[in-house]
This record gives sequence, structure tokens and C-alpha cells, in this order.
Amino acid sequence: MITFHGLRGLCKKVKTAPGKVLLSRSQIGDAEAQAVAKALKFTATTTYVDLSENHISCAGALAIVEALKMNTRLKFLDLSDNRIGDAGAQAIAEALTVNKTLSGIHLSNDQISNAGATALAEALKVNETLTNLHLVKNHIGDAGAQALGEALEVNTTLTWLKLDQNQIGDAGAQAIAEVVQVNRTVAGLDLNQNQIGDAGVQAIAEALKVNTTLKELLLSDNQIGNAGATALAEALKVNTAMRKFALLNNQIGDAGAQALAEALKVNKTLTELWLNFNQIGDVGAQAIAEALRVNKTLTQLVLFSNCIGKLGSQAIDAACAGNRRCLVGLNTQISPFAFSLFPRLASGEDSQAVFRMLTGGLENQPASLPALPTEIAELIMDEARYWQGAQHTKRNRFHVDTSDGVLTVTVPRSMDGNSIRVKAIQVLRDWTSSFYNSDDCAFGLTVRDEQGDVQYECAVHPTLVESNLARATIWPTSHPILRQMREGWQVQIRFTRDNLQIQWLCVEYVDLDLQ
Repeated sequence: MITFHGLRGLCKKVKTAPGKVLLSRSQIGDAEAQAVAKALKFTATTTYVDLSENHISCAGALAIVEALKMNTRLKFLDLSDNRIGDAGAQAIAEALTVNKTLSGIHLSNDQISNAGATALAEALKVNETLTNLHLVKNHIGDAGAQALGEALEVNTTLTWLKLDQNQIGDAGAQAIAEVVQVNRTVAGLDLNQNQIGDAGVQAIAEALKVNTTLKELLLSDNQIGNAGATALAEALKVNTAMRKFALLNNQIGDAGAQALAEALKVNKTLTELWLNFNQIGDVGAQAIAEALRVNKTLTQLVLFSNCIGKLGSQAIDAACAGNRRCLVGLNTQISPFAFSLFPRLASGEDSQAVFRMLTGGLENQPASLPALPTEIAELIMDEARYWQGAQHTKRNRFHVDTSDGVLTVTVPRSMDGNSIRVKAIQVLRDWTSSFYNSDDCAFGLTVRDEQGDVQYECAVHPTLVESNLARATIWPTSHPILRQMREGWQVQIRFTRDNLQIQWLCVEYVDLDLQ
């Protein structure tokens, strides 16, 4: 704990700092934050304060809020990676209604839910100075996204909004689409690592047809397929503002790539397109190659970690020979067979139909099936190897961007807010070199509860399905811990070799109320 003299020194440092106060990762708690806040009330020189990655909770945030109401110099405040929660966000929102100088605030990974986001949205309706707002890795969800969307319909100053990793689905994306349609100031929008599917993206695409200010749209790590990509392609044919599109780590295949290729033939403003970690094969690559022969503005096209083979690569190379303006990334392609191993999802309607069939018997069929008692039908449904959703992640050489070498998936709540049951854990790993036996590609599996405590650990030996492709599916019958897993629990796997090219970790589940 910091001493009295330490607090005085910290206060003096903030008061006299020439411009920037950088206190990230400084073990600062609420007492120290209160000292910083006291100094901020009187400083005439500090314009930039970084308090990220500390231990500040709501109490510390409240003190800083009081300073923001008085300070007329501060331009930027970073409180990311603390624990301010909704109460802290609500207090900051109140300060933003009166503060006239702050232009940037970062509140990423601060345990903010839709309540905090809604308060910030109300502040944005009246604030006239904030241009940059980061709310990455919180728990905003669709409700928070809708509130922020309503605010941006009237706000005229915000230019950058980062909402990645916030469990935003199609409903939230549709609300944001309404903003894109009317807002004339937002130039950058980050929606990476959410739960946006084709329906949400189609709404955004319609808005892009009339938007003239959004220059950078990031939609990576979502659930966008060919239908969504096709809708975005139609928008790109008429949009004249977009400069950077990021669609990596989705489910875009050849049909989506072909649609985007047609758009590239007529679009004259896009300079960057990120399509890596998708499912594009030779057909899609050949279509893109044709577009590169006529496109004059694209300078960067990223296609690595798709499933482009020799024919597609040759077509791209030939096109690039005549178009040296565009840098194309094609390395580390994946076996097309890998995508056939992904889990096949059943809808809630599908599972209800099967359950009704089991309990009501078959009608109008050559062979009759007697109706089963409900408890027997429930047992069959429970043991059936199908799932309605998959929470997944994938990384290329993931140990580079995860310092501890661990890949993690958190068990979600269903989109309808119901309880879920984990049916299986599936791991698919692709290496740059071949293996002689499955022991060479074994990995460690850890299951943690919502408090982060380890509940289960084991070594997993996957099955080789190709010379450099291995799969492991973990079922409750051999790993009963799966039956205990619920919302907030985490599944973690640790890599064992450094030539791993790509891997998928899926937690597959069913919605209990839809069985």
C-alpha cells in the first residue's frame, strides 16, 4: 500500500507533469486514484492521463469524475483494464455532460454492461467534444449497442467508436446500422469479435449504400457467411467513402469472395481488404484475381489462412504481375478438408420437432414408432450428438499474440438468455509439418469455473485425420465435468509445439429451454 509521502509525491507529479502523466501498470488502487484526481483539479499543464491496467474500482473512478467536472485542460483519459463497473461508467457519463475539453476516453475491459453503456449513451447526446470512445471487451450486448446507436443519431462530434468483444449480435448490429445510415461524423467503427451474423451485416450493408463518412469498418471474428459478404459487396459497388474493410475470421467461402470480387471491379476508393481466416478456395481466388486485373485503388489484400490451392494461387500471382500497386498475402493456406470437420448446428425448431416426434410418435409413415415417455425422450435428446450453438475462436500462430500460450473460450448464455448445456468440446489443429503419431500433437486441456478456479485438467491426444491435421472431440461420457459447465466457465488449451499453423477451439452446446 502506498505511504502518505508516496501519495504526496504522486499528487505533485500530476500537478507539475508537462503534458502527459503515464501511470499504466503502476499498481494504482483507489487511494492513489483519489490522489491523482485531487491533483487534476488544479493542474494547468496535464492534458493526457493514462491509468490503464491498474486496480481502480468505482471509488477511484468517482474521484476522477469530480476532477473532470473542474478540469479544463485534460484532453485524454485512459481507464482501461480496471474495475470501475457500471457505477463508475455512470459517474463518468455524468461528468461528460459538463466537461468541455475531453476528446478521448478509453474504458476497455472495465466490467461495463448495458447499464453503463446506456448511461454513456445519454451523455453522448449532449457532449460536444468527445471524438474517440473505446469500450472494448466489456459486456455491452445488444441493449447497450442499441442505446449507443440512438445517441449517435444526434451526436455530431464522435469520429471513432470501438465496440469489439462485447457480445453484440444481429439486433445490436441492426441498431448500429441505423446510425451508419444517418450519422455524418463517425469515420471508424470497430465491431470485431462479436456475434454478428448475416442478418446484422445485411442491415449494415444497406446503410453503407448511403453513408458518405465511414472510412474504416472492422467486422472480423464474427459469424458472417456468404450472404453477409454478398450484401457488403453490393454496398461497395456504390459506396464512395470506405477505405478499409476487415472481414477476417468469418465463414466467407467462394460465393462471398466472388461477390466481393465483382465489387472490386467497380469500387474506386477501397484500399485495404482483409479476408484471411475464411473459407475461400480456388474458385473465389480466381474471381479475385480477375478483379485485381482491373482494380486501380486496392493496395493491400490479405488472403492467408484460407484454403486456396495451386490454381487459385497461380491466378492471383499472374494478376499481381500486372498490378504491382496491390500487396497480396497468400501464405499459410489450410487444407479444405478442415472446414468439413466443423460442427454442424441444429436450430431450436429442429430440436423441438425431434422431441415432439419422440413423444408423439410418427404419423403417416410406413413403419410406426410408438410414443416415448417424456423422461425417455429427454434422455435421448440429452445424449444425442447435435448442438445448437458453438462458441469458438481460432488463431494463426496464436502464441505470438497470447503471451501465456493459452487459447480460451468462455461458455456463453444463449441468445435468448436461457440456460445452456455443454455437449462437447472440439479442437482442430493444423501444423506446418506432418506427424507420425498423435502423441506428437497432444495438448493440455483446462476447465475453469466463473471465478477462474481450475475444476478439471487433462492431457488430450487428438486423432490424426491428415498428415498435418488433427482433431479431438471431448464428450461428457468420458469427461463428466462437461455436465457441470455453465455460463461464464472457461475452456483453455495450451500449445505444445511452435510450428502450429492454425487451430480452432469450439465449445458446443444446446439451449435447454428449446429441447
